[in-house]
Amino acid sequence: MFKEDLDFLEPIFQHNSIDDFDIIIVNQTTDDKQLISINPKIKVINSLERGSPASRNLAIKNATKDICLMSDDDIVYQPNLLQTIKKAYRDYPKATLISFEAIDEHGKLYTNYYPEGKHNKETLKKIYTWVITFRRSVFKEHDIYFNHYFGVGSVFKGVTEYVFLRNAYDKGLSMQHISKTIVMHPDESSGRKMGGDNAIYARAAMHQRFYGNLSYLWLVKYIFFLLRHRFIAIKDISEKFSIGIKGINKYKELKTQGKIDQLHDY
Repeated sequence: MFKEDLDFLEPIFQHNSIDDFDIIIVNQTTDDKQLISINPKIKVINSLERGSPASRNLAIKNATKDICLMSDDDIVYQPNLLQTIKKAYRDYPKATLISFEAIDEHGKLYTNYYPEGKHNKETLKKIYTWVITFRRSVFKEHDIYFNHYFGVGSVFKGVTEYVFLRNAYDKGLSMQHISKTIVMHPDESSGRKMGGDNAIYARAAMHQRFYGNLSYLWLVKYIFFLLRHRFIAIKDISEKFSIGIKGINKYKELKTQGKIDQLHDY
């Protein structure tokens, strides 16, 4: 957001050659702060829209290459990035999406990833945006984009990736996970604040999206999960449960109003 020069790319590609990639930057900004690129391999889209889903969808729609790699502006790609991704798609030629792994700034795995193999509904929950790669033509053919209602700056401020990935999974696409680190991301993702109001609100809405009224049962179990693991205190139970109910009801309201298209999920 509000970038005015391309210097922020240097630390991201410090272990790789930036010339190996065709880059699309969606700069959410204002009319008076425009980012300009004279490099033909770096395309800039200055957007007045807000929210991470909007910027990611703009990037996908303007992509032209065979394989897309999702990114962010606070990451550092690990050495041999291009070779790692190319090898993965050679090894799994039928895969339409391949996820990799991330480390934090201390060199530890960013999350407790599931073993390498084909994705299922559970394994997708461990995947964050910046380890996602996919075949552009297949996602375009199946009309798969990020849901505008899930993500930073949106109604439901979380579970962005899971809704995106489940949309692809539910359409029968072949999705593979590889236990290979490609990126460093600081250990401060908003999506990891499990007991936070935004996380509960968004997760409850997400479960309403995929599981209907079973989301109420899930919410009860989730609140006690948060309590058991000390993400919340006993005194917080009633308030956190109420926040989850509000998330479920908000999703149902948007669906009733016809504002959410579950067929295309954006």
